[in-house]
Amino acid sequence: MISVIHNPHAKQNRKRPERVKVLSDILEGIGTLYQTETVDAVFDVAGECLKNGCPVVGVNGGDGSLQMAMTIFARVYEDAPLPAFVVMRGGTMNTVAGGLGITGTPESILTRVVKGLKGAGPLTRMNHPVLCANGHLGFMSGAAVVVRFLDDYYAAPSQGGLQAVKMGLRIAGSALFGTHYAPKMFTPQRLIVTVDGHTLPETEFSIILGCTVEDISLGCRATPRAYERQGAFHFLASSLSPMQIVAQMPKLWKGHEITHPAMHHSAPAEHVTIRREEGPLRWMLDGECRSDDSLDLTVWGEVSLLW
Repeated sequence: MISVIHNPHAKQNRKRPERVKVLSDILEGIGTLYQTETVDAVFDVAGECLKNGCPVVGVNGGDGSLQMAMTIFARVYEDAPLPAFVVMRGGTMNTVAGGLGITGTPESILTRVVKGLKGAGPLTRMNHPVLCANGHLGFMSGAAVVVRFLDDYYAAPSQGGLQAVKMGLRIAGSALFGTHYAPKMFTPQRLIVTVDGHTLPETEFSIILGCTVEDISLGCRATPRAYERQGAFHFLASSLSPMQIVAQMPKLWKGHEITHPAMHHSAPAEHVTIRREEGPLRWMLDGECRSDDSLDLTVWGEVSLLW
């Protein structure tokens, strides 16, 4: 009834090797746990789930594991309906789960879902839109400061919510006291941005962000119009400076509209393309950074999330 993809390389799972047995015991009689050491192993699990008609797939990893699983299942299933996904919060980045209100450990989440599938407890199910970013499925994509932030985040001695808060405070402090860190992070990037067939007249951007979720991290509702229109996502493109960001932070956090000359676009969009005038573009999807000639964003459709 339920298959669980266990990413042994996710940071939390590396620290807790005993988790494999605990999760397997929770699944006894109702499902199977697969330790997926490689991407090919996830393809194998997807093929088996399609063959056997598995209705629920748990993903025990972080945001990167979830977007990889959704992408692979979509490719394997083609036009067939995807199973429901259980987001188990087993990685370094659990931003998507946190923004959707999914709490708990992998063990507690799986226990709750198993009880629900057995009819012994409540289940929450949400059909949620997902982005397609250059063929990969996820919930949040961006470039410029978003990528630089992640580079520094992963380079830090430790990761997690506390580290993200520390970095945010460092950016704010740098902007207020005029040190180099914030300007470095928000250095404008020369980009060509086309939104629903209209190329923006601006050519330099410090922030590029497209989301199908409102909460991008730690309660910050930077893209509050993510659910406004079916088939669209909230796309934000700006050249706001660090000081301007600090001044707008209360609005940004609460999900209020920012009206500023440097906010070039902040509204639902159905199709966005971003490219550099020269060279490849570094971009991210759900915490995973990539490099391509351009970034193409649309809404793929909806996936069913279960917890």
